[in-house]
Amino acid sequence: MQICYKSLFSMESNSTNDTQISLDDIDYEQFLKKDIPATVFLILLSIIGSVGNIHTILVYLFSPVMAKLAVRFFILWLAFTDLTACLFCMPFEIFDIRYSYTFSSVGACKFFRFLNHVVTLASGGLLTAIAIERFRINTKQLHRQTRKPETWINIISGIIIGVAVVLSIPAFVFYGLNEKETSILGLTGRDCTILSEYQNLRTAVSYSGVVILFSTICVIVCVVIYGKILYVICTQMKKEKKRKEKPNHYHINESTSDVNSVNTQAISTINNSDLELRNVQTEVTGKSKNKSSKTGSKYEKGRRLTISLIVATAVSYAGYLIYVFTILVKITNPSLYENSIRPATAILLRAYFINNASNPIVFCLIDKTFRKECLKLYKKTICAKKLSQMY
Repeated sequence: MQICYKSLFSMESNSTNDTQISLDDIDYEQFLKKDIPATVFLILLSIIGSVGNIHTILVYLFSPVMAKLAVRFFILWLAFTDLTACLFCMPFEIFDIRYSYTFSSVGACKFFRFLNHVVTLASGGLLTAIAIERFRINTKQLHRQTRKPETWINIISGIIIGVAVVLSIPAFVFYGLNEKETSILGLTGRDCTILSEYQNLRTAVSYSGVVILFSTICVIVCVVIYGKILYVICTQMKKEKKRKEKPNHYHINESTSDVNSVNTQAISTINNSDLELRNVQTEVTGKSKNKSSKTGSKYEKGRRLTISLIVATAVSYAGYLIYVFTILVKITNPSLYENSIRPATAILLRAYFINNASNPIVFCLIDKTFRKECLKLYKKTICAKKLSQMY
């Protein structure tokens, strides 16, 4: 009898080992066959995004030039949010892809799906807040502020992240380890997805609808606002072009009161000396030129920053729109999805991560000031290292 029990136990143990080995083999084969492109895509985004967002944080924290920007703290909050996605959410997605049949941790599944929702929603909300702030600056509709700008910017950013956290709480409930069928009859694995009991439930569908609606509203708001900003920029550029066509136009319009006051003072003190009066006027005109050139340079920097933010927002939401398009095609046109889109599904469904990695690249390519400050940071670091080695 004892031998019989041992025999049965041995058979059960071997069966379990065979099942485990089979699932591992299926997992690995699936990874080699379909998931390597998506894994490489996420690895590249994670590395580029991590390095880029760290640079963004350091530049906007320590650069005295960037400290003058009104949207500085918004960009810092955005960079920290994107860095979280690059350091934690993307590696989790890579792990989930690699172990698509043998995922075993319920807690990790729920937490990282929750974190994924938080950073995605917070990033979209912060991009929208930046768009509104740039609109206020470019249209010169800034109201009187009773508090320091960084105070209310930090409050707004905290509220945005708080809303993102609240909206992401249902992910703890809906996500978990779900059974996943394999090609072998009777053999099933486990994957981190929406639990089967919630997949056809109205609550889960409504939650997904709310998340998509929130993101879509952010997209629409950014499109409308940046459209208006582009119109303002184009109008300003046309006016500047007309001013350049009239060489003495700035002298007539700018610093008129300064010239009059200086002329009055000069007439009363030097008895209408034509020579000295001309010198005074020349000096004031020179100051006007310097003032005009400084103002023009300031506007140009602000314009470059605005354009870089417009491009960064467009690239960010392009990834989200690709994700939504893939879901819509899968629901509305299954045949098109199976024939054309399914092979690239693993990448397309994670295209929203482009949002978290693209912003520093856009800043570096378009914003000359960002590049200069980044180089200054490197020079300071190298000089500090050399000094520490010397002493």
